[in-house]
Formats: sequence, structure tokens, C-alpha cells
Amino acid sequence: MTEIYEFYKQQVVFLTGATGGLGGCLLYKLSIVLDVQRLYVLIRGSESRALERWKHTMPQQFRLIEDQIRVGNIVLVPGDMTKECLGIAVETLCRIKEEATIIINAAANISFRAPLLKVVLDNCLPALQLGALAMEMAKLQHFVQVSSAYANSFLPDGPVDEKVYYLSSPDDAEGELEEILRTGTTRYLQEFPWAYAYSKQLMERLMTARFPNLPILLLRPTSIGPAIAQPYEMYSPQGSCPISTLYTRLMQPAGGKSVWYAPNHGRNILDEVPVDLVANVLLQHIHSGTRGVVHASSSYYIPKTLEWILEQPFNYLPPHWTARMATPVFVQDKKIEESKEAKFYRIGSRAWEFCAPSSRRLGNLDGPLRISFSDHDIDRFVELRIRSIFHENFGTGECLMQKAEVVSQRALALAKL
Repeated sequence: MTEIYEFYKQQVVFLTGATGGLGGCLLYKLSIVLDVQRLYVLIRGSESRALERWKHTMPQQFRLIEDQIRVGNIVLVPGDMTKECLGIAVETLCRIKEEATIIINAAANISFRAPLLKVVLDNCLPALQLGALAMEMAKLQHFVQVSSAYANSFLPDGPVDEKVYYLSSPDDAEGELEEILRTGTTRYLQEFPWAYAYSKQLMERLMTARFPNLPILLLRPTSIGPAIAQPYEMYSPQGSCPISTLYTRLMQPAGGKSVWYAPNHGRNILDEVPVDLVANVLLQHIHSGTRGVVHASSSYYIPKTLEWILEQPFNYLPPHWTARMATPVFVQDKKIEESKEAKFYRIGSRAWEFCAPSSRRLGNLDGPLRISFSDHDIDRFVELRIRSIFHENFGTGECLMQKAEVVSQRALALAKL
């Protein structure tokens, strides 16, 4: 264990996306747990805005982060990923180019609703610009680009390997990018559940084609869930955990049925992995010098089926509330219309297996960087998660019932429109 800590104490890291879920977890682990030599953190907007964000999402850990900023171990770098040279001041950018040994690009537009042009401008062009800047960094040893396992959601159900997949032969990623920038669309978009997923797929092909000599590690997490332990149990900034958002929707007292097209009757794995496990996979692979594609999936955590996930709110919420919720129903006939939440989370009934052989080669570390959580008490954890989401969104006691009546009336009114 000492070896990996000594390794990171000598590293100068440039981190993007630090106000997001995974980025915030990495900020904590790099600065507090691993005590890197220096951590340059790109922030969009003012420093005070970033500080308020961390104070809100990591209230108990914020003082430690603030201390690291005060002594200069964390350097906040105002900028904008969508601007030339990432919007970084010339003098600061020169220092980063001279010192950085590791780049971790965790910045992304993760909206499932955003149009194609928007997510390409946010997820592809900044990564390419950062890659070009990385070519000028003499000390750079590792370039980590966070992608998504659902970058390959165009594939049929079954195994998904740790490799870059192509949409055509020969590949024409540059032509696709030009077409999108010119027209706002591409013929491949219909093969993906969301434009976000396609943007990540395109980004992978562009990065590996343009920068064959960069020491690139493409990290593909599946759906990211709340933290098991760090920065603290249940850490999950709002909007950063898709299944938590799904739970909020399922808890609405709308009544009726929640219809899901599920050929396997809900027995497929809906893959989710805790955010601190994703961070640990990333950090261990950097230390091991891994290049290429790495999956961060529930294959080394606790795989859960769609059926299991959908039934959890009914296990832990008050009966008077669950009686008002829509009951999940699985159908095998595509002609039957699915519910809105099923249409939106359309990967829910898919049956991919995100193979992760690369992580089997990693050491069995104990402590805050471990990647084996097979002993985790998932029942206690999910109960805490469900009750936390419920309390945050619907409150308790008499106010709860009053709110239920209001929400139910709104739901009925919407159903009649």
C-alpha cells in the first residue's frame, strides 16, 4: 500500500470537472487521501462559486480542502473548457505545462436531454483541445479521459469488451464531427439512447486517432451511484446519480402502473457502481501505468437486476405512500406503450455485460483505495439511500401527507391533458 501513496506524493495533477460527482470525489482523494504534490483544479466561474459547491456537497470535508487551498497544495485555475486554451491565463497555463505529470479530464455534460450539437461542443471539442495541450507537457506520464460504458450502447446485448468500437469501416470520426458541426446531427444518432452516449463514443474515436502517442487511459464507468465511504457514505451531488433520479421519479404518488419493456422480465443487470469505487479504479490504474480502455462496473461490486432496483422503494417507504406510487410492470410486447420513466431510462432493460479483465490485474489493496466491496452490506446501504431520497424530496410527517395530496392532484391533472 505504501508504494501507491509514495507514487502520488510525487505527482502534479491537472483535474477538470471537480465540481461534479466523480470530480469532487477525485478532488478529495487526490488532495486529502493521497496528498499529491500539487493539484491544479480547473473551475468554471468564480472561485467563490466552486468553494460554495464543495461546502455544500462535502460539508464535513470542506475544511480539509480549504486548508489545502490555503497552503497552495490545491491551486484553483479559473477557465472554461469550451474556450481557446481552456480559457486559462497564459502564465498559469505555462506552469501547468511545465509541471503536470497527470491529467484527469472528468468534465462532461451528462444531461440525457441535451441536443447532439450541445453535447459534442461540451464533450468532444474540449477533450480534443486538452489533448493538444497535453502534447506540449514534457513531464506528462498519464492522460485519463473519463468516458462512459454507454458510449457503446449501440451494441446488441451481450459482452462489451475493453476496446474502442467503431461505427463504420474505415472509421470516419472526423467526418462525423464535421457533419455535426455543420448540420447539428448525424445518421448514427438513432442508434443511441441519448445524444450524450453518442458524444462519448465519438470522443473516444477522435482522441485515439488524433493522439496515438499520448499515454491515454479511457475510463468507462457504468451508471455512477452514491459513495460507499469517501468522501463520506451516500455522497452523491444532485443530478450526478441517474438511478437516484429514477428513484425520485418512481416515488411520485402518481398511482397506476410503471410499464417497462423487459424481454428478460426485469432479470437483466442494470449496472451501477459507487462513485468512490470508480475513483479507486481510476487511481489504481494510473499507478499501474494502464493504457487503453478500462471499465468501472458492478462486476467487482454487487450486480443488481432491474427488477431488484425497481422494487426497493416499496421495501423501505411507508405503506401509505407506496400505495400511491405507480407499480412496476414488465411487458414483453413492444406494441405496449412504456411509461415515461422507462422511455427515458431506455437502457434499463438492456442486458450488456461490461467485461473488466484489466482490473483483475490490480493489487488487492485494503483501505481507502480498495476496489473489492463484496462484503458491503447492500441492504443497509440501499435502505439508507431510499430513505434519504424520500426525505430530501418529500419530507416527513403531516407535511408529507399534505404534499402527497398536492402532488397527486397535479399528477391527475396532467394525466387528463
